[in-house]
Amino acid sequence: MTQPNRRVYCHTLGCDKNLVDSEALLGRFAARGVEAVADPEAADIWLVNTCGFIEAARRDSDDAIAAFAAAKGERTLVVTGCLAQEHGDEIRARHPEVDVVGGVGEFDRVVAAALAGFADWLAVPALEARYEGLVKRPLLTPPHVAFVKIGEGCNQTCTFCRIPLIRGTLRSRPIAAIVDEVRGLVDGGVREIQLVSQNTSDYGRGTGEDLEALLAALAAVADLRRIRLLYLYAGLFPAERALRILELPKVVPYLDLPIQHASPRLLRAMRRPGDPAKAAAFFRTLRRERPDVVLRSTALVGFPGEEEEDVEQLLDFLAEVRFDHLGTYRFSPERGTPAALLADRPADEEVADREARVLDLQSGISGARMADRLGESFEIVIDELLAPGAPDSRERASELGGALLDGVWRTPADRAQAAALIAAGPRLALGRSLHFGYDLDGVVVLPATGDLGPGEWCTGRFTGATPWDVWAERVQ
Repeated sequence: MTQPNRRVYCHTLGCDKNLVDSEALLGRFAARGVEAVADPEAADIWLVNTCGFIEAARRDSDDAIAAFAAAKGERTLVVTGCLAQEHGDEIRARHPEVDVVGGVGEFDRVVAAALAGFADWLAVPALEARYEGLVKRPLLTPPHVAFVKIGEGCNQTCTFCRIPLIRGTLRSRPIAAIVDEVRGLVDGGVREIQLVSQNTSDYGRGTGEDLEALLAALAAVADLRRIRLLYLYAGLFPAERALRILELPKVVPYLDLPIQHASPRLLRAMRRPGDPAKAAAFFRTLRRERPDVVLRSTALVGFPGEEEEDVEQLLDFLAEVRFDHLGTYRFSPERGTPAALLADRPADEEVADREARVLDLQSGISGARMADRLGESFEIVIDELLAPGAPDSRERASELGGALLDGVWRTPADRAQAAALIAAGPRLALGRSLHFGYDLDGVVVLPATGDLGPGEWCTGRFTGATPWDVWAERVQ
């Protein structure tokens, strides 16, 4: 049964994989005649898709639920996602205004409950997660770029991580289903896809399919221009295999490889896959054979037992590998994980200091990597325009432009030209070259000309840079 004149608004917390779940839910609402809208005030159904990865994420999710519950009025309020998967009863007790609480997967049941208007906790075991709604779904990204989920769950047993407890073990989607989804996305205007899962390196295990076969099939999709790989495990991904994959058509020379740490002792305590002693050799090989490859990673600081020697090993490793992009997060003792029972946690003040040292080092490395590209030209896709009259355009243009003007420039004349354009008002285009993942890294800023809009491609020469963003001039 369709639901005429009904509208749903979705608020997503957490990772890009959760964003895909939100799109899938909106796809199932759309199949029932419910329109997805970007303005919460225009919707009669509010959907909050929560994150439960670490304590900070759970707090953010609970705060969001509270805010929507306080403002819902006569609307239907639905809470789903990782926090709801494990804490449905607590959500109902803390927020009685919530109408439907549903765990991960089985999106059709959540949608049916929301439209029926009955209050229920739809506890869905993670092992039963489905993929309804992925093929035909409204995107929460710009229409030319999409995240594509290639699997669910994880077979690793990292001692600090709750993902297998929430999402279950790895289940890879069939290549045919993913290709069908991507064809539909491309028909709708998508030209770049970012492949995500809890462990992309493990794709296809036990199914007779593998990542290389998937990438080859996706490369054959007409009009698709970029394939970006996220969430690869270096310990499960030999350098030789990575190099072969980087040679495949349409695969961007950009790899996201979370390391978590560089101390062999801590990596063993974390139960990270692979031999810690071989990690440096993996990245040395990548840098030697493919100096153009962009490397992104994540480091965990404050793991129980972490000492100054471990931090020095991490800093030395970062200095050697020279990641282009690095994110950090602090250890959180998660219920049900072995690491939550470990003693000798560093003091919060010490963890904050260690994280600051890591980020300070990385800022210099990223800045130098960006500066090395000044004067070179790259293909850029435009994600957004900052134009007069658009909300917050002037403030954002001033903030981005001001930071870039304080960065490094190819020549003083390049900086002076950019300064004049920034001062003239917010008429800038924000885009990405191969060096930047969507919603992950920085942006390329360039003057917006009349024929340049979201989804358009152009060539830009890098002329100014900070550790995070780049200024480019258009090359005709």
